Amino acid sequence: MMQDKIIKWFLTLLFIVSLTACSSLQLPQQSKTKIVKNDKIFVDPSIARFMKMTDRVKLQNLVATAQPEQLIKWYSTRTGIRFEFRSKRIFVNAAGEGCRNYQIKMNRGFFEHRAFNYTACRDNQGDWLVSKF
Repeated sequence: MMQDKIIKWFLTLLFIVSLTACSSLQLPQQSKTKIVKNDKIFVDPSIARFMKMTDRVKLQNLVATAQPEQLIKWYSTRTGIRFEFRSKRIFVNAAGEGCRNYQIKMNRGFFEHRAFNYTACRDNQGDWLVSKF
């Protein structure tokens, strides 16, 4: 009997903590046509607000150097968020720019938040143009 009460109490506490972790992270709405020109962030500003400068630099380096289908995970000690970067297809677009598709996942607490998909293309000035796909 006592063991059943302890288990029920523990599961209730775990449920409450899980709900708290989910509600503390507001996820942005995805847009289909928004293009962000920023060679320091590589994600929407609404997602970038969860990233510290070290996370942004890491993402910038990954976009520029990751191999196709490479998966890189890291944990931001400053924000408590786990990031997952997956490089997708690398290609040349119709304008002759080198491009790559990639995906970012953010994990905070017990639950995985949805994936954000991007295409980044480097123009002839060397600037990255990032858009969602």
